[in-house]
Amino acid sequence: MSDLSGADHRAAVPPGQAVAAGLAACAVSVLTGAAVGALCTRPLLHARGWSLVATALAALSALVTTGSPAKAAVTGLVTGSRTGTAHLPLLPLAAASALACASAALACHLASRRGAAGDPAAP
Repeated sequence: MSDLSGADHRAAVPPGQAVAAGLAACAVSVLTGAAVGALCTRPLLHARGWSLVATALAALSALVTTGSPAKAAVTGLVTGSRTGTAHLPLLPLAAASALACASAALACHLASRRGAAGDPAAP
């Protein structure tokens, strides 16, 4: 969408590296969003209003909180755009994958214990 160079137009960025970094950052964002969605889904939070508010606040905090994989990936893209380098966000990708898997497992476990109607399931 822009020049394949840094902010000062001196350092050229290889297109393959830029595309790979962008796709990896998209994957980090999708996985982080999936983790937020799994934990704020309706079987876990029964009221629609609370589920919506929790999802919006968690998604916002995933973008601005230090230590968030999504923020680290986006910050890496912005820094790379300024300096003319494209770094793959491999650590944020690994963290987002682990976070998504853990939150999906937790959501499945809690939803199965509550039962289909929201009542605690019989042991």
